[in-house]
Amino acid sequence: MTDSEQPDQPEVSESAAPMQEPPEAQVQAAEQEAAGPGREAFAAHVERLVAEGKLTAAEGADLLEPVQNEPVRATSPVQLGKTPTPDGAVPPDLRLEIEGYSLQVVHDPSLNVPRLSASKEGVLELRGGPAGWSIERSGHGLVWGLKAVLGLPFMARDVQAEVSGGNLTLSSISGLARLEVSGGNATLGQTGSLRAEVSGGNLTAGAVEGDLELEVNGGNLSVAHSASLRAEVNGGQLSWAGRLVSGRHSLEVNGGQATLRLDAASSVSVEAESTLGGVSASFPMHKSGGMMHSTYSGTLGGGEARLNCEVNAGQIRLVTS
Repeated sequence: MTDSEQPDQPEVSESAAPMQEPPEAQVQAAEQEAAGPGREAFAAHVERLVAEGKLTAAEGADLLEPVQNEPVRATSPVQLGKTPTPDGAVPPDLRLEIEGYSLQVVHDPSLNVPRLSASKEGVLELRGGPAGWSIERSGHGLVWGLKAVLGLPFMARDVQAEVSGGNLTLSSISGLARLEVSGGNATLGQTGSLRAEVSGGNLTAGAVEGDLELEVNGGNLSVAHSASLRAEVNGGQLSWAGRLVSGRHSLEVNGGQATLRLDAASSVSVEAESTLGGVSASFPMHKSGGMMHSTYSGTLGGGEARLNCEVNAGQIRLVTS
């Protein structure tokens, strides 16, 4: 039968890229993968990811660890919600709200569509829409200690996540990560840019290639490496490592502590002001003033970048590495 005889049903090439499919085709394909008879059990799925190196042995063991005293109410299997997308494919972005459960997001090129699996069925739904992919709790289920894995056939681009009383582990992403952590734990791999707020929780981030904006309020935040810094610490702790060679950077500490580990190849001029606080450095710094109020200045390397620090009843440590 020719194409002219069936104009409304054009053939689709098997080699077409999955992300170029219409949104409805994507959600239907993901639904078939989630509900098909060949779907792996959660334990088998985790074991496969560990064997392929997409999860560490420790991460796999944590996901498979049995949870005691789990109250469970669930009436329907995990399914993919058919949220309509008017134009184009579902973008490779994530919109996540993590509360009371643990989610591990991994890049799994062996998949054709995103796939969600959980230690208990009927509790979570994966939805694809114009803003990207999201996970929602089903109205029919509640599980304490729920653990889930979201496999992505692509590297996520932009991620917006709120973590409260749960745990989120994200593999590397290519774009902007916007994270809010309160009373929970989040771990992020390498990312393009990072904007994060931590309040009574913990965030551990890998290398950040672009802009970095941080706010810590009674929590703990660490960044493995960055060439940018704009941070405010209020009653919490910040650990940052990186290389500053250009641009302007700032750090404000109010009743908290911050440790900056500057790469020895950094080229930065430091100006600091302290009120009822302190600034210490592993390289020469000039101090003036008294116990109540002090100013500090120093240079590492050629001093091309500028780092301005302000301390109010807190502590800043500058360490070269």
